[in-house]
Amino acid sequence: MTETVVAADSHVVVVSLRKSGTHLIGEVMKALGYAPFGAVRASDDVEFADPVQVRRLLKVAYGSEEAARLLGGHDRTALAAAFEAVVAALHKVWAIRLGAPTPLSLPGVPGVDAGLVGRLLCPPEAADFHLLPGRCCWFVHQLDLTAADPAFLNTWLDTGRPRIIFNYRSLPDILVSTINFLVRDAPPDRPDPVGTFPDHRVYRDILRSLPDMDARLHLALTDPGFPGMETARRSLWLLRHPAVCKVSFEELIGPHGGGTSIAQQAAVARIADFLGNHAARPATIAEQIFNPNSFTFHQGRTGTWRENFGPRHEELLQRNYGDVASAYRGPGLRA
Repeated sequence: MTETVVAADSHVVVVSLRKSGTHLIGEVMKALGYAPFGAVRASDDVEFADPVQVRRLLKVAYGSEEAARLLGGHDRTALAAAFEAVVAALHKVWAIRLGAPTPLSLPGVPGVDAGLVGRLLCPPEAADFHLLPGRCCWFVHQLDLTAADPAFLNTWLDTGRPRIIFNYRSLPDILVSTINFLVRDAPPDRPDPVGTFPDHRVYRDILRSLPDMDARLHLALTDPGFPGMETARRSLWLLRHPAVCKVSFEELIGPHGGGTSIAQQAAVARIADFLGNHAARPATIAEQIFNPNSFTFHQGRTGTWRENFGPRHEELLQRNYGDVASAYRGPGLRA
C-alpha cells in the first residue's frame, strides 16, 4: 500500500539537476502529500484546491466581477475549465519567476493561455506562493541566481519560505546518463522528451553522428555548451547554502540501484524533518520510491561512469570540471 503523510510546509521548491534521479525525489514528495508540478507532473487524482483557494485565485486572474460570475453561475464545466486554465498559467508564471521558463505547450499537454500568464505576472498577489492551490511542490532543473526573480529570492532569504530542496548526483554519472538519454529513442507510446528542448535536439543530432561512447564522452567533456555541465556549476550555491536541504541520487536510489537501505531511509527522514513532518515513516516511503517505469528511467544505478570512462576521460573531467566534480562527489566517484 502506498503511504501518504501530509507535511507541515504547504509549498516546496525542489531543484533537481537533470539526470540526478528527479523521479526518485518526486516519489518521496508525493508520499509526503505534495502535488508535483514542473519537471514532475501531478497525477490526475490529486486534489489541488478548496473553495477558498478557488475563489482567491479566480479573483486575481479574472477580476472580482468575472470571478463572481463564474462562481455564481450554474455552468460547473465552465468554472472547472476557467480554474484549470488559471492553474496552468500560474505554474507557467512560477516557472518564469524561478528562472526556468518552459514552452507554452508540450506534446500531449494543452497549451497555456498567454494572456492569463501576462495578467498573473503583474499583481503583487501573484508573487505569493500560496496562490498555488493545494499542497504543491514545484520541480525545476536549476535555480540560477542571475535568472530567478529577485523578489522570490529576497522573500526566501528573509523568511526561509518556500522550503528549497536540492537533489544532485556525482558529475560523471550525470554526464553518462545524459548521453544515454539523448541518443536513445523515445518509447513509441510516449512523447519524445528530448524534442521539447531545442538544445537537447541539437546535441542529440551531434551525439548520434559520433561513432562511439568514447567520442561522445570526449565531446561532452570539452564542449562548454553540453547540456547540464554548466548548470551543475551554477548550482553549487545550493550545495553550500545552510537553508537548503541537500539529498543525492546515491542516497535515494537504495539497494535496487547500488545504494543502501540505511542511506535511503536516512535521506527520506532528512527531507521529512526539513519539511516539519515528524509523523512520516521513512522505511515505508523508501520502499515505494524506486520506479523503473518512470518516463526518463534508464539504468538507475550508481557508478555507471566507471564502465565508460578511460584515463583520458578522467583527465578531461579533472581539467575542465574538477572543482564541480569534487563538490558533487558521491559514492560512485573515485578520489
